[in-house]
Order: sequence, then C-alpha cells, then structure tokens
Amino acid sequence: MAFGEEYLWVAPGGRTGGWNNAYIQDGIFNYIDNRWESRDNTHYDNVKDFIRIVVDPSDKDHVFAGSWGQGVAELYQGSMIKLYGEGNTDSALQSVVPNDNFIRIGGLAFDQIGNLWVACTEVENLLCVRKPNGTWYGYDFPTIGSTSRVADVMVDQQGYKWVLLHNEGILVFDDNGTLGNKTDDQNVHLVSAVGSGNVALDVRSIAEDLDGEIWVGTNQGVYVFYSPSLVFTNDDYDAQQILVEQDGYFQYLLETEAITALAVDGANRKWLGTENAGVFLMSEDGTTELQHFTTDNSPLISDNIITIAINQVNGEVFFGTEKGIISYKGTATEGALTHTDVYAYPNPVREGYTGSIAIRGLVTDADVKITDISGALVYQTKALGGQAVWDGKNFNGEKAHTGIYLVFTTNEDGSQTVVTKIMMIN
Repeated sequence: MAFGEEYLWVAPGGRTGGWNNAYIQDGIFNYIDNRWESRDNTHYDNVKDFIRIVVDPSDKDHVFAGSWGQGVAELYQGSMIKLYGEGNTDSALQSVVPNDNFIRIGGLAFDQIGNLWVACTEVENLLCVRKPNGTWYGYDFPTIGSTSRVADVMVDQQGYKWVLLHNEGILVFDDNGTLGNKTDDQNVHLVSAVGSGNVALDVRSIAEDLDGEIWVGTNQGVYVFYSPSLVFTNDDYDAQQILVEQDGYFQYLLETEAITALAVDGANRKWLGTENAGVFLMSEDGTTELQHFTTDNSPLISDNIITIAINQVNGEVFFGTEKGIISYKGTATEGALTHTDVYAYPNPVREGYTGSIAIRGLVTDADVKITDISGALVYQTKALGGQAVWDGKNFNGEKAHTGIYLVFTTNEDGSQTVVTKIMMIN
C-alpha cells in the first residue's frame, strides 16, 4: 500500500511462500475521497500479481505498480498508460528466463529528485532506475550474483538505496548522483557478521525514521542502523537491537517475532507489523510499547500483517493483512516547520460528544496549552507530529464546562506561535 497525499493505492497481488506466483488477478485498488474503487487485471493488460505500488511525489495521480512476473505498470488516474518489460527498448528490466519477459519486481521506491528505483529478482540487473524523462539505467552486482531474490527497496534521505535480499541481508548502493557514470558507484553488502552490518540475514521490512535512522524488520525482531551515513566508511556502522524490560528481565525488542511491516508516523513512533502477533506501536526510540493490537483485543482481522501505510495528513493507519485491509484512527500527523491552517475539530464540541478533540496544522512537536476564557490553564500537552489531542477534560479528569477555550501553540524556541479557539457545549 502507498499514499499519495490522501490517496491510498493498493497492490493486492501476491507470491507464495516458495516465492512462486500466486496468480492473483485483482488488479489495483484505490481509496480516494472516502470511496473504494477496484479494477481487475483486465484493465491492466491482464497483468497478474501486482505486489508493489508507489506514488510519484510530484503528482498523486501518477502511480507505478510492480508485478511479480510481468514488469512495471505506469498508471495515471488509475488507467495504465504503459507496461515496462524486457521487450521495451527504453527499459533496463531483465527477465528471469531470457527472452521470456518474465520479470519479477521485488520493490519500487522514488528518490528525492523523482527517479524511480526498481528492484528485480534473479537477474543481473538487480537494481534499475527510471528518470523522470523516461531514461532507464540498470546496475549489476557481481558479488551478489544473479540468483538472489530481492524482497524490497528503500531510498533514504542521503539517496542511498537499501535493497532487501531474501536470506542474504541487505545491499546498500550509492550512485553518487551520477546515474550514467558507474565508475563512482559504491555498494556494500550488509550481513550478520560483526563489522559487516550485524543484521539478521532474513530481512522482511525496512523504514527510515524522521531522524534518518534505518529500522529493519527481520525474523529475529528489529535492528536499527543509527549511523547509516557511515556504511561506506571504515567507521562502526553496525546495526543494533533495542533492549526492552519485561517482567524485570531485559530482552531484545520482539526478538521472537518476524517483523513483516514497518511504518513511521508523524511523531516518529514506530508501527511494527508481525507475522503472527498483530501490530505494535512503539515509542520513538522503540523502548516503550504504546499499543498492541491483535484479533483478540481489537477489530484487527488477522494477526498476520503484510503491510502498513499511514495517511500523514490525518493520522489514519491502514493495516494490510492476509484477510484484507482495516484502519485505525491514529493521533499523529506529519508536522511542519511553520503553523499551517491551525484548527480544532470537532468544533463546536456539542453535548454528548465523548471522543477526542484534535488540534491540527501545528509545527512539529509543538507545545500546546489550553485555557478557559479567563486564562486559567485547563490542559497542556505536546503535539504528536503536527497534531495534538485533548479529551475535553481538565487536570482533575472533569469534563470542561460550556464556554470558549483558547488553544496556545508554540515551537521550542517560540518563533512559531498561534492561537485558536474551541467552543464547548455541555
């Protein structure tokens, strides 16, 4: 799943546990303006098993979907405008079986300047790139070989490409900003050995957090590269596991779980999807469990989580599971450097309302104070990314009386301040 602003796109295809085709013909789904739309594969040249999807950061209607067997489809407003495969003279994609156009796409990711990076499996060109002008380049890695199965790819803030290799760790690649010049390229293969990555080989998911740290989900829990900028140096860049305390004992975070999905919300908290234990919401540093959703304690429809996507505008978190999709109204949104259209909702808060009141459009992690009209402090908190939440009660746990309440928000140095109002009716 992938968001383009508030548009959600879903690739509902699959592959088997043995990495063979599932032959799912469901095409592409999208969720736009609170309305689901699905188009089966007859709308997309009968392409099966779309397993990856990304949205052009410069145009939310421009989408690319990767198939496990038939290449990359370019879509505009849901309709396919081109299918990239081995037969395209303008594509660097290669077939698993030569001259058979059998192209298995493992991952898709855009970089910060609009280049689309494509990770392929069991071919020489494990990594390809399509520039915004349509030009393609392919990159091979002889030390990795052409039999590797590629699970996914992510591009970090530095432009490094992190390629997840099935049971072979992670390949990190840097083109140094010169796509057509391979003489200055760098790559490193991260494995389980100390000094060479120190990461479990069975990698399942990856995400970069708001501090530029790389979080990796494996079959042995979570690993974090705290200094990813050092991977091409001789300095210590090894991944570390997070120690957490449980019942008086210390253990590594979710070390007995396979972390199949990773997502970072606007407050830099980590959403971790597992193969058998549902979803965990962890604090920014991963040491505190904030939520744990399972089929037993929540409406979650399966404990086997395939993917997680977050609407950073309103905080809604979507969980893709083996039994379908379900969402949770999260409390964190993407913050900004300046206040933008700050408002509270619902507003007015009418009698009988028992839910939370959200203040949106805030600078990242703003300090928020709520007072009554006379200036008496009623509540204070810190925003989760760009949104603060108030339960409508004062410090004594009493519901606020009818009246006008003032919301004062500011960033850490006081350079960004704004005031808005909430009307309470009881």
